[in-house]
Amino acid sequence: MRAPDIFGQSLSKPVFITALRMLAGKRLSKAQLTKKLRDRGFPPDVVREAVDECERRKYVDDRTFAQLFVTNALEKKPVGPLRLMRDLIKQGIDGDLAREIVAETEADHDERLERAIRKLEAARPGERFDRLARRLVTQGFTAGAIARALRQRAARGQTIEEPEEMP
Repeated sequence: MRAPDIFGQSLSKPVFITALRMLAGKRLSKAQLTKKLRDRGFPPDVVREAVDECERRKYVDDRTFAQLFVTNALEKKPVGPLRLMRDLIKQGIDGDLAREIVAETEADHDERLERAIRKLEAARPGERFDRLARRLVTQGFTAGAIARALRQRAARGQTIEEPEEMP
């Protein structure tokens, strides 16, 4: 029995089979799958057809990839929206979709920032606010949010040497 026909050719087409094997091993974005197939030496037009077919069949879905990527990243450690955006774009996610997915995480932004501050306080007791702020910027938190959080801590009389009790 012959495999069903897609884009005028059999499903046994090597590029499609290779794409399925790649997707069976790891969730990939559309851009990642395209790059991996091109790196294997398949012609760009054949790669585009195979990736489009994978997308049509919902084997590859950038929205789902981005949501799972962000969820996984936030489970590992508290990171800010700028870092999430940068990492999603690095994974080949379109900028508009990345912004939309990151915006879905805004509800717990302040709590993540507070967790990041507490984690840095525990790892680096006595660190000055300016150094702490720089470290938070590298974790992807915005300068405005960092300044607001550190001002609130200062207003409560907290210093890095006197970290807030964790519940």
